[in-house]
Amino acid sequence: MNPQRGTGPVAEAARTGGAPAGAPPRRLTGDERIGAVDGLRAVAVAGVIAFHLGLGVRGGFLGVDLFFVISGYVITRLLLTEWHRTGSIAWARFWGRRARRLLPAVLALLVVVQVWLHLGALPELRSTTDAQTVAALTYVSNWYAIFAGVSYWGALTSGAPLTHLWSLAVEEQFYLVWPLVLIAVLLTVRSRRALAVVAAAGAVTSYATGALLFRGEGTDRAYLGTDARSGALLLGVLCALALTRTAPAPDGSWDRRLPPGRRAVVRPALALAVAALTVLWATARIEAPWLYEGGLAVAGVAAAVVIAALVAVPGCRAARLLRARPVVYVGRLSYSLYLWHWPVHVFAVHRHAHLAWPLQVAGEIAAAFALSVLSFHFVETPARRVRRPLVLAAPLLACGVLVLAGAMYARPAPPAEQGTGVTVHGGP
Repeated sequence: MNPQRGTGPVAEAARTGGAPAGAPPRRLTGDERIGAVDGLRAVAVAGVIAFHLGLGVRGGFLGVDLFFVISGYVITRLLLTEWHRTGSIAWARFWGRRARRLLPAVLALLVVVQVWLHLGALPELRSTTDAQTVAALTYVSNWYAIFAGVSYWGALTSGAPLTHLWSLAVEEQFYLVWPLVLIAVLLTVRSRRALAVVAAAGAVTSYATGALLFRGEGTDRAYLGTDARSGALLLGVLCALALTRTAPAPDGSWDRRLPPGRRAVVRPALALAVAALTVLWATARIEAPWLYEGGLAVAGVAAAVVIAALVAVPGCRAARLLRARPVVYVGRLSYSLYLWHWPVHVFAVHRHAHLAWPLQVAGEIAAAFALSVLSFHFVETPARRVRRPLVLAAPLLACGVLVLAGAMYARPAPPAEQGTGVTVHGGP
C-alpha cells in the first residue's frame, strides 16, 4: 500500500529535511531516528556503567531494562511502518540489517579480547572467556551462563571480559522470533489490536515466569533467561503499537503525536515514571525478591511511559534535554560503550589495581569512550553503509572463524596451579 503524501509547506519541509527550494523531496519511511530516544540510550548506558564501576548507582543495572524497552519499541516501529507502507515485511532483510548493525562491533570486541588473552591476560581467565567467546558468536551467552553453572555474582576481581554480553543474546533471540510472530498475526487477522493482545499477554507471562524462576531456581535463571526477560522488550512493542501511525501524517511523520489539548496528562505521567525509575535505580539489588515479584515490571512500565511521552510530545522539556547534541552523540555510542566498558574494567582491575580508585575509574571511562568512538566511526558506521551483503559477509565470516579458532584451538597450556574453573562476576 502506498501512503498519501502530505501537501503544503509543513509537509514539504518534512519531506525535504529543510533542503533548498527545488531540491528533490525526501519521503519519510519511518526508520528515521528519534533524537530524544537516542538521548534516552545515553541515560541507560550511563546507569549500567555507573553500576559496574561502583559509582553509587546501586540499581544502575536496570539501564538494561531501559535498553530492552527501547529496542522493542524501535524494531517494532520499523516493522510496522514497513508493513503499512508496502503491505509486507521483508523479514530476511530485517535480520540482515540487524546483523549488519550488531555483529561487526561484537566481532571487533572478540578479536581484541582474544589478542589480550594470547598476549598476557591472567591464565585463569582463559577457560571461561574462551567458552564465553563461543557463546557470544552464536548469541547464546545468557544460556551458557545459566547451564554451565557459572556463578554470575562472584567476586569482582575474578571477572571475565565477556560476561555482559548476556543482554545482547536476549535481544538477538528476541529479534529472531518477534518479526515472525508479528508477520503471522498481521497476515492471519490483519489486526494491530490482536498484536497488542499477544504482546501484552507475552509481557505478563514473561514477568510471571521470572518471579516463579526466582523462587524455584534462583537469581541467575530469573535474571538471565530470555523467557523471563522478554517482558521489557514486549512493553516496547506495545509502545510502538500505540505510537506508530497506520499512515503518515501530513508532515510525513509516522509517529503519533498528542494534540495540544490532550498533552496536560503527559507531564504528571512522565514525572511519576521518572520518579519510579529514580527510586528503583537508587535502591534495587539484583538478588532482592521484590525485584522479580514486581520491581522489574514497574521499571519496564515506567520506561515505556517515558518513551511514550518523548514520542507523543516531542516538544516537552525532557525531550528537548535528551535531544541535546552531546547527549544524542553518547546515545549513538551507547552500543559501543556497552560493549567496551566491561572488558576495559576487567583489564584495569587485573593490570592497574595499584592506581588510586578515582584515577582508575577516570582512566576506564576515558578508555571505554575512546574505544567506543573508534568502533562507532571505523567499524559500525562503515558496516551500516554497505549495501551488498556479500561484501560484508565475507570479512565477517573470516573474522568469526579466526575468533572461533583462537578460542577453541589456539589456547596456551594452562599453568599447573590453575583450578577447574573461575567465578565470573558481571552485570547487566
